[in-house]
Amino acid sequence: MRKFNPNNVTPTTYSVDCFLCGALITDSENTIVYVNNYFESHLLWKPDELVGQNINKILTKSSRIFFQSYLIPTVLHEKKSEEMQLIIFNGQGRKTPMTINAQINEEGLVFWSLFNATKQDQLYDELIKTREKLEEQAEKLKSLAATDELTGLLNRREMNYRSGLLLDQSLRSKQTIALLVIDIDDFKIINDTFGHLEGDRVLKELGQVLKNFGRQTDLISRYGGEEFLIMLPDTDKKGAVLFCNRLHTLIATVLVNDNPVTVSIGLTISNNTKSFLDLFTQADNAVYEAKARGKNRTQLYGDKGHL
Repeated sequence: MRKFNPNNVTPTTYSVDCFLCGALITDSENTIVYVNNYFESHLLWKPDELVGQNINKILTKSSRIFFQSYLIPTVLHEKKSEEMQLIIFNGQGRKTPMTINAQINEEGLVFWSLFNATKQDQLYDELIKTREKLEEQAEKLKSLAATDELTGLLNRREMNYRSGLLLDQSLRSKQTIALLVIDIDDFKIINDTFGHLEGDRVLKELGQVLKNFGRQTDLISRYGGEEFLIMLPDTDKKGAVLFCNRLHTLIATVLVNDNPVTVSIGLTISNNTKSFLDLFTQADNAVYEAKARGKNRTQLYGDKGHL
């Protein structure tokens, strides 16, 4: 065993040089009084370049500040310090991250062990990057699970979920919500006459029209087939009817064989309706009535007149 004699600060046996870490001793003035062979073999410092020098010689500027303001006070107060990290210079001036442990004895000598933390930092960086990648993938999966693949709008499941939350919020704030069920007129004829690729194009273009026209707070979904839903928070009958009229005009810009696409819209206003299913049933019934009245129009649930 190499033992250390604190009276003359001289190592007398060989154990300290067998460890794959740096061993360093400083006195009460932070002067280095001993370094083991690790400093020469791994950090490229010769012992006589360090012994007798202040420890600041091997510390970067930021590490000196941390050393003086926190590390030394901690050692003096707690008699030890564990798992701290400093950046030191090796003998060629290259910065090396080191994990530091320290303990002070009764004579005021501080015994330091220094472990190279380069690989640890690399592992930490890799873990951070892996976590970020997993979070990004999880976000993509979440988006895919909530989105209709063809149109990029909310899918049926996500619409059911979010609309229920929005309806609950509107009831608490005593605001009305408008729900629109939008059904493309004669969509089967489009598919049968021009093919399903043309039908898909119409769905995508219509979805884009709805997305661009809607507000950020609106919920817009492709609910199934050629049926779309829009939920308009804080919207009364007058505002909803105006919205639908403008929507008819915009949707007419989508063409099939140079003819404008038309839609039938069923509209309902929440008032005191507490269930999204009830609200959807009302708007769905209204869209059937709009179809029966000639299509290419908006029908307000419970209103027998023409909007």
